[in-house]
Amino acid sequence: MNGHVEIRLSGQLGDITLVLAELLASKAFRIAVNEHPYPNRRGLGVRVYAELALPAEQETRS
Repeated sequence: MNGHVEIRLSGQLGDITLVLAELLASKAFRIAVNEHPYPNRRGLGVRVYAELALPAEQETRS
């Protein structure tokens, strides 16, 4: 395991922003988000790509 997960969020940009804000607030992951949303190919909304990383062990112990 490398501790990294790539995710794609699809929906309305405001909803995606709220989900990412909740993930950031939880401090359970380090998050890197692609700055540019892409239009969905099928349907409404956009898609946003992000990479989640588990915090290093010393960060979780503090």
